[in-house]
Amino acid sequence: MQPVKKPYKTVPLKHKAAIAAESMAPPAHRLSYKPGGHVLGAVEVAPVYWGNFWTTNTGLQLVDQLDQFFDFILTSSLMDMLREYSIPTIPIGHGRRIQSVTFTDHEPGVPKDQGREVSDQEIQQQLSQLINNNRLPTVTANTLYFIFLPEQVVSTDGGDKSCEVYCGYHSHIHKHIFYAVVPFPACEGCSFGTVLDTLTKVSSHELAEAVTNPASESWWDFNTGEEIGDICNNTTSHISGFLVQAEWSNQQSACVFTPIHA
Repeated sequence: MQPVKKPYKTVPLKHKAAIAAESMAPPAHRLSYKPGGHVLGAVEVAPVYWGNFWTTNTGLQLVDQLDQFFDFILTSSLMDMLREYSIPTIPIGHGRRIQSVTFTDHEPGVPKDQGREVSDQEIQQQLSQLINNNRLPTVTANTLYFIFLPEQVVSTDGGDKSCEVYCGYHSHIHKHIFYAVVPFPACEGCSFGTVLDTLTKVSSHELAEAVTNPASESWWDFNTGEEIGDICNNTTSHISGFLVQAEWSNQQSACVFTPIHA
């Protein structure tokens, strides 16, 4: 019996070869559910903008646009499509954006030769501290913190670095606090158009994965390790002005933006 591969948890870099292969013949995939796994039935997204960049004119504009994106996507047909991954005890439905927080007490990570570098461990520590100090919305079974990093900050997770291996990722603290990390786009492999396009594309990818596989033990392809977003990483469309990534539908055996009966 082939061993079950662990889920990736990341937004992979885009590669021209992968884009070409995806357009020629979509591979056969099947997301499977691991009994006992959790899903976010009515996700509550709390965007966290970390660093002084988000108080500049450019940063403030992006904050407003990203908040608008979450207000749109959390009640969109994409959430309706995710309903097929409900579990008996938790139906997946629409979500909502709750309080957005800009954190400027200090910059993320430590200085490097060019810019700064912040590890997942440091992000977990900072996130826990902000929650314990009541500076972020209270943790519930549906809370999902979205941490946006500023310009010139590299994210690291284990031995992997953003822009070298991934464009974003989601994770959890003790299967209780769920979060996603979206580094500022700074390389061709993590560019899906404008800066806003890239941020919303990566966010839609991580949103769908965090809803269906928040603790990396619910829905994913046991053969490949791919989650709902990984399979469709290069399939995007502008919807209501925002670049959104398609997600894998078991019911439709395709990368889609809407449910089968939309």
